Amino acid sequence: MKKIVAGLFVSLDGVVESPEKWSMPYSTPEVTASLMRLFEDADTALLGRHTYQMWSGFFPHVTNEQVPTADWMNAAPKYVVSSTLTGVQEWRNSHLITGADVAGQIQELKRQPGGNINVGGSVTLVQWLMRNGLLDELYLQIDPVVAGTGRTLADGEQIPMTLASTRSFNNGVIEAHYTLQAR
Repeated sequence: MKKIVAGLFVSLDGVVESPEKWSMPYSTPEVTASLMRLFEDADTALLGRHTYQMWSGFFPHVTNEQVPTADWMNAAPKYVVSSTLTGVQEWRNSHLITGADVAGQIQELKRQPGGNINVGGSVTLVQWLMRNGLLDELYLQIDPVVAGTGRTLADGEQIPMTLASTRSFNNGVIEAHYTLQAR
């Protein structure tokens, strides 16, 4: 069975929203190489509506020389979870997950053969996956900055996790890898 693995940037004050505003100074080649491991074991992307709309206007126009994940993002099957979109044709290999049984559709996706399902960004989706017991692993890149304002990962429900590994980098970034128990 495929695993759903999410990766998020987080500030010291727990902010996960808009990391492009505060995380870029910490994107060294070493940190980027560590993040790329998430893509090595994955063959599918799972995105929320907001992230899909932002990325579908960006990734089709860049290459791996500009953004190390561009080729993977453009080639991989992308599943977009949304209650408001009616189509996702603007980005190659995109499919819409919507309707009354989103959890069932995601469970079916997890039963397909192949590699992991990668969730990048998509904070609302990550929160929903955690609440519904569908997220298997969470990688946090903790950047040594206080963002000051923005959404946090917590949305009112406690969700226990098990620390699988940590890694620290010379620039103060900490990578924390957690597993979640099936609920």
